[in-house]
Parts: sequence; structure tokens; C-alpha cells
Amino acid sequence: MKAAQIRRYGDSEVVEINQSTPSLNDPSEGKVLVKIKGAGVNPADWKIREGFFKQMAPLQFPSTLGMDFSGVIEKVGEGVSPDLKQGDEVYGQAGVLTGGSGAFADMALANADAIAHKPRTLSHEQAAGLPLVGVSAWQALVETIGITKSKKILIHGGAGGIGSISIQLAKNLGSHTATTVSTNDIQFVKEELGA
Repeated sequence: MKAAQIRRYGDSEVVEINQSTPSLNDPSEGKVLVKIKGAGVNPADWKIREGFFKQMAPLQFPSTLGMDFSGVIEKVGEGVSPDLKQGDEVYGQAGVLTGGSGAFADMALANADAIAHKPRTLSHEQAAGLPLVGVSAWQALVETIGITKSKKILIHGGAGGIGSISIQLAKNLGSHTATTVSTNDIQFVKEELGA
């Protein structure tokens, strides 16, 4: 199995493509084994690689990088909802800091509660770009702010990852949505996102 791994913290030169990573074991309780079809890259990935989180969550080396993914379930561990089964297309997170095995690999173990069925209208590549930004936008708008119809919201950085998802989510929930962007991104957020 191939995987993008590190054996120590550092800049991009510490990343190596290991062509013979040991195959993953059968998933333990509450986990699924997924064949990766697409992986998303986030700023947190380089921060993990460089050791920004090593005081609170040190890595075991070698460590496979990557959190966000999209793929197909190969095996299901005990205690996983019957809604998730072999052959299902899913997306979610498999980062090592949250109990996964790392998404930058041919296969990954992920917690069943950190995945969902992939939207049929999205490719694996598109779905792999959603987990971190989607969850962040949802937590901010729905869980923290409690956005509802008729509320007004200003989203800073509307052309970025979390900002662009936040605009779409807020619009879908019926709010009046305004944003800040650079002049190059005005058309994108107005015409494509609806701000």
C-alpha cells in the first residue's frame, strides 16, 4: 500500500511516499476500512507535519498524513451502524489525531462517526474537499450562531474554503448573506455563491 508519511516533524522535505506501507488490519469496533478515491488538503495538514500540535497530540512515527477523504467502504468493524456497509461511497475524516490512520494513502481506517454517505452529485475529488470546511461552517453558523431565516450575516473571507461553504449554507438556510472579498472575487461570490 502507498502512503504519504513522515518519520519526524519538519518542512515539506520530511514527506516521503512509502510504496510498501503495511496493509491495514481489519477495522476495530466503531471503525471502517475505506479505499481512498480522493483526499483533501487543508492548512492543518502542514501544521501537523511541522509539529504544531505535538504538545497536545504527539504523532507515532512513521505517521500517514491527511484528514479529509472520499472513498468506498471495504470492511466494516463491529458496532458500526447497519446504514454503513461494504461498497458504500463515503466521505469524511481519517486523520491520525482523531483516531484514523491518515487519508493520504491507498486505504484508511476511519471512525464510523466521522464519515457520511458521499453526495451522489459530487465526484470523489469534490467530496474529499468538504469535510473540514463543511463541518467548520456548520459549527459556526448552525451550532454557535444559530442562524435562521430572516437573519442577516456578514461572512469575512467569502471566497476561501470555509467562507464559500458558509455563504452557501447561510443562503440555503434563508439568511441574508453579505461577505468581504478581494475585488478579483466579487463576481464569484455574487454570481456563483449568491452573496
